[in-house]
Amino acid sequence: MSTNMAAAKETKLVVKSADTSANRVVIYGTFVPEKIDINVGEEVTWFNFKKPKAPIVLVSEDGLWKDTTLSYGKAFSYTFEDPGTYAFTLKDKPGIKGTVTVYTSKPQEKDSETLRETRTVENTSATTEASPALNSEKIAEKNVKNDEKMLIYSTTFSPKTIKIEKGDTITWVNLKKPKGPSVLVSEDGLWEDTTLYYRKAFSYTFEEAGTYTFSLKDMKEAKATVIVT
Repeated sequence: MSTNMAAAKETKLVVKSADTSANRVVIYGTFVPEKIDINVGEEVTWFNFKKPKAPIVLVSEDGLWKDTTLSYGKAFSYTFEDPGTYAFTLKDKPGIKGTVTVYTSKPQEKDSETLRETRTVENTSATTEASPALNSEKIAEKNVKNDEKMLIYSTTFSPKTIKIEKGDTITWVNLKKPKGPSVLVSEDGLWEDTTLYYRKAFSYTFEEAGTYTFSLKDMKEAKATVIVT
């Protein structure tokens, strides 16, 4: 609980552009990440990607903002002006909580591996509907009930692992910065190397159980996994 509780502000719904530099919390049903460390004056943005698609009500337990309803794909931002630790939750699921810790100066650097993982999680913030995917044998041309998104950044995927069931679809979205094409490679030969231009998407429906690996061409260190049960 913050020692500097602020009065509730009028909330403003915004749809952030995909390249926003704000700290990010993605709501899938839980908060990802659950904890964020920032400095005074920085902004945090919450995105609703809850599945199945449904509105959620974001609550500040410290009264920083009025309870705010976010429809699927929408976002809410708040700028923290005072140091302290602030808690947030979902109105219909108060057991799901997250915190923002606001420092007066930059907190001590974490180890490099933790930093990489944190930055990867914070980048799970596609905020616009992807354009139709490129032509391919297994492309889903419309959203399906069980459609999970995996985002492509310069040299990483977010998340790096997704668990799904047979018949579910994964959609990869290119949010690479600086803007440029990425070539998505199935290391198991599920599809031919597929070029995705900025903010374009490619979808594949997994019909067989197994563990599948994919990468970015010429960036073999950028790998991710889909586990199909």
